[in-house]
Amino acid sequence: MADKKEKIKSTIKDNKELDYIGHRQRLKARFLTDRGRSMPDYELLELVLMYALPRKDVKPLAKMLIKEYKSLAGVLTAPTAELIEFEGLGHHASTLFSVIHACVNKICWENLEKADSPILEDKTEIVEYCRTKIGYAKEENLLVIYLSATGKYLKHNIEQVGSTTAVMINPQDVARNAILNRATSVIVSHNHPSGDCSPSNADIEMTLQLKTALKAVGIGLMDHIIISSKEYYSFVEKSYFMKDFSRYS
Repeated sequence: MADKKEKIKSTIKDNKELDYIGHRQRLKARFLTDRGRSMPDYELLELVLMYALPRKDVKPLAKMLIKEYKSLAGVLTAPTAELIEFEGLGHHASTLFSVIHACVNKICWENLEKADSPILEDKTEIVEYCRTKIGYAKEENLLVIYLSATGKYLKHNIEQVGSTTAVMINPQDVARNAILNRATSVIVSHNHPSGDCSPSNADIEMTLQLKTALKAVGIGLMDHIIISSKEYYSFVEKSYFMKDFSRYS
């Protein structure tokens, strides 16, 4: 009787493993048909987790992560220290997420750096670059992109990290760093972790101060972009007291 029970348990285990292997194969095949465009976030995340946790059914874990972080991008950009503590994930998978995020950042950075034309000619690329850098952060960050006289990318830097609701911006520091980087103009961007990219009165006042401080040293403020994981607000695009800098229209 004991042998029979063990045989039944072994059969059930083997069937589960076969079903799981079949599920993985079907998931990979679906991905290859359109490179994942038709797949929901949790299935794409499941594919990633398959390589980090090859001996585990990762579908429940993928769904839990999406529920916690709201989207695939939210998971991949979450702090590694936080992900490591997520039940069932561990160090290996958390590091893989960070590597993927770094690769996305590098692709965006290289697209800007190697562009033959001024980067201001491609607003979409600038917005996506700002989003990958700071759009998913839980604290407000100030990102500055330095541009040459011909409008090409020189360098970028996250100059300040603040709280969940504010980041301190020193216009004189931005102007000084622009001079040190031999920039003739800059694009500044900061994120709103709340997701609402509408500028606050403080954002408006600070943008005016930035414009004034940069102008005093002969450097142009080409735009101030407020970014989140899904939205953005461009001061130039909205012609908010910056009509003389409207380069995207």
